[in-house]
Order: sequence, then structure tokens, then C-alpha cells
Amino acid sequence: LGFPVANSTVDDADEHPGAALTWGKIISSTSCDSWYNADLIFMWGCNPSYTQMANFHFIPEARYHGTRVIAITPDYNPSSPFADQWVPVNVGTDAALALALARVIIAKKLYKPDFVREQTDLPMLVRVDTRKFLTQKDMQRNGRDNVFYMFDEKGKKVVEAPWKSLSLSNVVPALEGEYEVNTLAGKVKVRTVFELLEQHLENYTPEKASAITGVSPKVIEGLAQDLASAKAALSITSANWGKHYHGDLIQRAQILCWA
Repeated sequence: LGFPVANSTVDDADEHPGAALTWGKIISSTSCDSWYNADLIFMWGCNPSYTQMANFHFIPEARYHGTRVIAITPDYNPSSPFADQWVPVNVGTDAALALALARVIIAKKLYKPDFVREQTDLPMLVRVDTRKFLTQKDMQRNGRDNVFYMFDEKGKKVVEAPWKSLSLSNVVPALEGEYEVNTLAGKVKVRTVFELLEQHLENYTPEKASAITGVSPKVIEGLAQDLASAKAALSITSANWGKHYHGDLIQRAQILCWA
């Protein structure tokens, strides 16, 4: 095929494609004994009593300790009886469910602004004309194409996003707004990723998502409230998404909820 090393799991799709594309590795967690310290666990699209037998005991132990456990699966599988709530979802529609949760969290302002500003790309500026990130290459001769920009609410100006560290120092990136910047090609209008996301999520209100997923709007709103109010929430998943068409987008939508 013209490349030296194949992915060791590419043949059986035993992979977490959305995680790999989003942050460069397939698993983002501590060891499984830390599940005991969560106050909310989503078993989303998996059956860990069969597929993670060595680790599964931490889930009922955490529940006995007070953790709320929610199973989100099309089938009432052998792990579901260990959950406080089972949410049956139409097969392959989990991305719509995740985007609906994100829509509720944003619409009701249940997110943590400081975390979103520092830890995500949602404050980055996107060119309205090309729908691509505003980069240093747009602003300077011989500029880089991996240095991005934000609008600093404190300084009332467009500034480079830090790329050597996530620390924002004294910069307060705007999450919303449309601005005009002077580029090498002239004046260009830009908007934040967050604002573009808000616009996209209008297609995933609980009512619209319910028609796709089969999950009632009331349950969708409840899941979003549970996730947003949890001090320590985690999603236990599996290699299931790598076996779905557009499984990468399902997993990326789930990651968005946690962000």
C-alpha cells in the first residue's frame, strides 16, 4: 500500500478513531480503579461486563459507593442491569445524541467558560469566507499555518493563540462574536469556533434529536444536566465505534460533550 507500518488493529477495526483524530491517542484516562472516584459513569455503546471483565467490578463497586451509572445502548445487554438508568438509542445515531447533549449544555450555559477557553479550540477564529482557521500565514509573510488566533476581550484585539503552552496568561479569549481583521489579502471577517458550533447545534435540539435517536427530549435534557452537574464524570466505551460507518464522528461528538 506504499507505507511502512500498518496500524496493528486496522484489520479488525479494534480502534478508537475519534479519540485518535481529536487528541492523538486512543485512550484518555487513568487506571480503571479511578472509576471508583467518579460520581457519574456513562457506559456508552459498550458491554463492559463481557468486554472488560477484569475491570468491570469497579463499576458496581463505584455504584455501591454512590456513583450514578447510566447505560446508553440499543440493547438491554448484560451490563445494563448494573446501571441506574438504561437509555435505548437507535443503532448508529449516537452522534446525534451527543450533539443534542452538547446543545443543551451550551444553550443553558452549563459549561465552564474558563476550561473551554484554555483547553479547547472553541475560542479560535475562523475565516467567514473560507471556513478555515485564521492562521499566522494569513497575517504575516512566511507565517506558519499552525499558529492560530483568538480575540482577547481584555485587550479588545486579535492575538495569537499560545502554542508553546496552554496557559493564557492575561488573555481572555472571546467565545462569541464576529470580528474584522487585516490580512495579507485585505480585510476579512472572522468568527469563533464556539459561535459556529452554536449555529450547527441548532439542528440538534432535543426534539429534533429525538426523532433521529428514539430517545425522548426529556431524557436528553436529563442526561445533559447530569453530565454538566457532575464533579467527576467519565464515559466507559469500547472499540465499538471503530466498527461503525462514521464511528469517528460519533466518538468526536461524545468528546465534545465532555469538553
